[in-house]
Amino acid sequence: MDPVNENIRERLLSHLPQPANLNAYREEVASLLKKKEKELRREKRVLIELWVFAVVVSIPFLWMGAQRMDTVLGPYFMGCAGFWFLFALVYFVAHSVSRSRLALLKEVKQVQVQVLEVQALLSKDGGQKA
Repeated sequence: MDPVNENIRERLLSHLPQPANLNAYREEVASLLKKKEKELRREKRVLIELWVFAVVVSIPFLWMGAQRMDTVLGPYFMGCAGFWFLFALVYFVAHSVSRSRLALLKEVKQVQVQVLEVQALLSKDGGQKA
């Protein structure tokens, strides 16, 4: 194996939690997930506020644009309304990605904790039989 790849492998494996630190790792994971969920709730609140703002701002733009379609201002106001809806939509997509990332992180951490529990059980059983 390439020495560079071996070095990267060793560095990555050194960051894995050990079964001896299982309770500390569980607490660390719980606090991390709690922090991420709090950030996601804040992001959702901002998303709702942004959508309300986009609707409140876009309604007058749409009304003014419809009144002035025969001038240059009509398409401009319609474009402004479209911009705010697009802006809110992009933030909605970003929030959806964040929500999916948190769900994936929960699953990965759950599997990681279960693997550590199995390793801890195997090391206990192996130490008693030897």
